[in-house]
Amino acid sequence: MIEKQTSLRSIKKSIPGTIFAIGISSMLINMATSVVFSGSALYLKTVLGVAVSTIGALEALVEAIAYGIRIFSGMISDYFKKRKALMVIGFAMIAISKPLLAFSKTFGTVLASRTIDRIGNGIQASPRDALISDVSPEKSKGTCYGLRQSLAVLGSTLGGLFGIAIMKLTNNNFELMFVLAGIPAVIAVVILLLFVKEKFNKQEVKQKQTKIKYKDLCSLGKRYWILLVIVACFMLARFSEVFITLHACGNFGLNVAYGTVITMIYNLLSVFVAYPMGILSDRVNRLNVLLLGFIILCISHLCLGYASSLNGVILGTAFWGIQRGITDSVLATLVSDYVPKNVRGTAFGLFYLVVSLSTAAASAIAGRIAQAGGEGSAYIFGSKICIIAIILLVIMKRIMNRQSD
Repeated sequence: MIEKQTSLRSIKKSIPGTIFAIGISSMLINMATSVVFSGSALYLKTVLGVAVSTIGALEALVEAIAYGIRIFSGMISDYFKKRKALMVIGFAMIAISKPLLAFSKTFGTVLASRTIDRIGNGIQASPRDALISDVSPEKSKGTCYGLRQSLAVLGSTLGGLFGIAIMKLTNNNFELMFVLAGIPAVIAVVILLLFVKEKFNKQEVKQKQTKIKYKDLCSLGKRYWILLVIVACFMLARFSEVFITLHACGNFGLNVAYGTVITMIYNLLSVFVAYPMGILSDRVNRLNVLLLGFIILCISHLCLGYASSLNGVILGTAFWGIQRGITDSVLATLVSDYVPKNVRGTAFGLFYLVVSLSTAAASAIAGRIAQAGGEGSAYIFGSKICIIAIILLVIMKRIMNRQSD
């Protein structure tokens, strides 16, 4: 017992204060974003009378903007050696977008608000992950990424509950909900300004590149590019979680009023899993931990695909949350491991581009399959893609082991 307490204390001491600050600010910004994500679509439909197809197109557009801009923000953070400044700009834009949405009375102003929010999200993401890598001790990188992931997902969960509580207490006052959502976002900006420290020395700052060159992309290394191929395949199996809710409500009679329970299950399990799995990835081969996540996603797909009752869907949802807690933080840590410091922002930008394109393709394919044969058949298809990703990861592990011998 004493040894376990000593081990936990040593882990906490190995996490820099900047990591805690980034984690808490991520939690607050996700809390604010989650409120808007859950409420803006309902606001457009019920208050402004916007068609569902138009709302879907809006969400696709703003998400594409968010992910596309991550490449450029990552490159800029490498060029100027200013990751914190970009994070502050991004968080400030997210904070500004909340009250702007509250005063939006037309589709155009809602579009402007959501675009500002997603641009802000895109600006901060790659520099944030690169900064975590910059300041994390080499022996506890996985722990640091796992902590941030846990806090970020916790923020999303709390944001959903926050939004429900406000709507209940204010008799569905969307405008007040959007204004109040800006409060945690403003606090997040303040935390960034006061407590986040960068780790570039003066000599590194002076060594600015004139532009991103082809040789810089080559310096990302073979391991990084192989990892991106595996990520592309894996994300083709990890389509939108909305299909789980559709599966539960459409095929197993879950009341739509309780659809958010599905979200809470996988979010909470992701919160509880990400941090300890980050610690584990610092102590064993990270690829083994990632392989575990891949296998668990395959099990999740099989549970969802062959579910004969709502309990089967709940079990599949639980496995889905566990794999998210494992894979999201471990993948970010591996990107950090495989690339040099001077191109980390660029590397994370490319990583997020691959993730977004693969996820979008996965959701489109899953939608087609579900339309033709039901959500269960989509998950059976997803399990087959998972098996391919597992095989690719095993091959990568063997290649890495041979190189290290």
